Amino acid sequence: MKTVLIVDADSGSSGIEEVLQRRGFRGIAASNALEALAIIRKDPSIALVVTEMQFPDMDGLHFLINLRAIAPGVPIIVVTSCGSIESYLHAVNLGVYEYLNKPVPPKELVRIASIALAGPWTVPPMRDAQNRQSITDPALLLRGGAAEIPDR
Repeated sequence: MKTVLIVDADSGSSGIEEVLQRRGFRGIAASNALEALAIIRKDPSIALVVTEMQFPDMDGLHFLINLRAIAPGVPIIVVTSCGSIESYLHAVNLGVYEYLNKPVPPKELVRIASIALAGPWTVPPMRDAQNRQSITDPALLLRGGAAEIPDR
């Protein structure tokens, strides 16, 4: 059973978790970015992340930068209610697997998650020098008002 980390500050994450569990995935929910980063550091079985882009504790793009630094090979599906072209482009440059606007039909989310988990997937190379620097420069990893993330 593949483990999916669902990161959503809204109470709607339980719906996503329920849909994925009915289809044979193990879902773990996090309600904010720091909690999600701590979970993925502690649980190497996380095979996929389904995430929102707005959190009270960290900007969504900084969350993706931190997530990519901690778990570079884990596919990420962004499901957001407030997407923009700029946010989409930054997310794609950070190697997200898919970027979807809410509401997403449950069948579609399960289909995309299944494809993301079906085979080998590699993060595409960074297309933008700033994103590449953010991924590799530890001084830039926890921007956006984030507190220190505990180690495993």
